[in-house]
Amino acid sequence: MTADYLRTALTFRLALADDAAEIARIHVEAWQAAYRSIFPSAYLDSLSIPKRQALWTQLIARGMPRVVLAQRDEVTLGWIAWGASRDHDSKTTDAEIEAIYIDPLHWRQGAGRMLMDEAINAAASEGYREMTLWALEENARGLRFYKALGFALDGVFRTERVGGCEVCETRLRVAI
Repeated sequence: MTADYLRTALTFRLALADDAAEIARIHVEAWQAAYRSIFPSAYLDSLSIPKRQALWTQLIARGMPRVVLAQRDEVTLGWIAWGASRDHDSKTTDAEIEAIYIDPLHWRQGAGRMLMDEAINAAASEGYREMTLWALEENARGLRFYKALGFALDGVFRTERVGGCEVCETRLRVAI
């Protein structure tokens, strides 16, 4: 399938409160598929779609971050959440991708790349000049994806405790 076909076959729209359940399902299933080698299975298996749904319902109602869905024939393939950078060292012209998740059944079909394009183009139209994101250092697939889109490591790291594990995240950045 060509990228042009995928682009015309997909639609993008801002998420509504009614979308929170599907966003939560994709969030949990993508974590379980992508991070099986990073986090303990017991932790991943305990992730709760209802708890994530409650979180996303609140965030969508608040309007920040912006959440954009990629859909084909009314089926949500994935979503991206972005807004102004939350980092303490950010400039007012820095935007941040807070999360991007694709339903594992639709990985490697172009939806992720197109969601990134949507967020970057929207951020640029609002006056942002750089886009950042945080990625787990152990997430080799994700890092390859971001680097293929032009993101580069900027030398900033942070340690988080997730699922009983201490993990290191690295920040990536791209001019937009």
